[in-house]
Amino acid sequence: MRNILLCCFALLLTASRSHGQSFDRELHDAYGRALILHGLNTASNAKDDTAHQPWILESDVEREHAELGFNCVRYLIFWGAIEPEKDKYDEAYLKKVKERVEWYTKRHMYVILDMHQDVYGYGVGGNGAPVWASAHALIQNLIPDSWPWWMQNMEPKVIRSYVHFFTYRRHKDLQQHYMICWQKVAKLFHDNPYVLGYDLMNEPHGGKVIKTLAGGFERRQLSKFYKRLIPAIREVDTVRYIFFEPRSFGVNFGMKAHLPQVTDTRPGAARIVYTPHCYPKFVDIGGDYTPKYRDELSKWYRVREKEQVLHRSPMLLGEFGLSPSKVGFDKFLRDLNRQADSIHMSWTYWANSLGGWGPYRGDRSPSPILWELMRVYPQATSGSIISYSYDQATKDFTMSYVSDTHIAQPTVIAIPRILYLHGYELNISGTEKYKTEVDPATNSLLVYVSENNIKVNISIKSR
Repeated sequence: MRNILLCCFALLLTASRSHGQSFDRELHDAYGRALILHGLNTASNAKDDTAHQPWILESDVEREHAELGFNCVRYLIFWGAIEPEKDKYDEAYLKKVKERVEWYTKRHMYVILDMHQDVYGYGVGGNGAPVWASAHALIQNLIPDSWPWWMQNMEPKVIRSYVHFFTYRRHKDLQQHYMICWQKVAKLFHDNPYVLGYDLMNEPHGGKVIKTLAGGFERRQLSKFYKRLIPAIREVDTVRYIFFEPRSFGVNFGMKAHLPQVTDTRPGAARIVYTPHCYPKFVDIGGDYTPKYRDELSKWYRVREKEQVLHRSPMLLGEFGLSPSKVGFDKFLRDLNRQADSIHMSWTYWANSLGGWGPYRGDRSPSPILWELMRVYPQATSGSIISYSYDQATKDFTMSYVSDTHIAQPTVIAIPRILYLHGYELNISGTEKYKTEVDPATNSLLVYVSENNIKVNISIKSR
């Protein structure tokens, strides 16, 4: 009775902290386990080399799986690569995507397919949309090279292309072709259990800045776009998750989104995931990570939590990242992860690249970024997560959850090998009816609990 009361009290605290929502904050696997995803965006260079795909080799995927504790990838694909000419689809490109995706899925890593775009498309100096889908040919570049890249969205040719795409009544064919491309992708992957879902469009932008910031773009055009696209995908695949994003302009900094509630059209429970991005101003504009930006990061989280309640969905942070040359980069990543853990939010880091912001140097050795991304965390929980946290400095991990013996699979805790070179101390309390194993392939801890509806506490400390 005492354990039952404790569980109820803990769950009430969790609900109250999350604004009283009565929906799952985590994604779930085929067994019903609560998933927390950590992984990389693969890869930034794919924007410029869609024919050959990212720089990675299969050995790099094996490293992510076996050594680093990552259990997913946000994998970039491009409309312009799928349909480079109107009504002509590049099957060779899709075949190569499938081969690469299977490097992950055969290792039981989850794949989120991201239909990526930046600055609309290839016809206007960006990536994403095919040349034929641009509003007009290139004109003079009006944005100085020294400005942040995303300011290219202010160029007239780019604005006009976005406006054309989202003005459905006048240019229906553009969105219809986009939907057909997604259907082709869904047909290719709908029977792969480790393709977790589809990110509908990377960083949507309305073109006209004032209208976008004021909310008109999200309330009308983006919302209606999702209402067309989600049913189109559901015609082909009713199982995988749909990942959807708010506008990028301003939201990435921490401004509130204006996107109305996005709903699923599949039979039964919704399988949608809110997928915002986080780039505080110091990341792109300059400066160090100071208490001012720590406050901005906290604001970003508060605003996103309210939006999560609106959409009643899990939340995945689709992109965040910065240069390791920034003063305070490690504090930023630790603060970001601490708050992500507190709300059970999954994430994918931008981006899987050699050098720059990437977790690897040019010689494939770890960059300082990688040391901040490797963490102990609950990849799959057989029950309801109450809380979990990992202290990067002390390497202390704690977790509490309510067991569910109807789920036959174990709770899986990622423990990257390199974090505990001299081993770790494990303590499990709340039940004596459990056993543990270590996955020899990944060093993950597997916990089997045979008591139902029991609050289980797990702690891991470095020796």
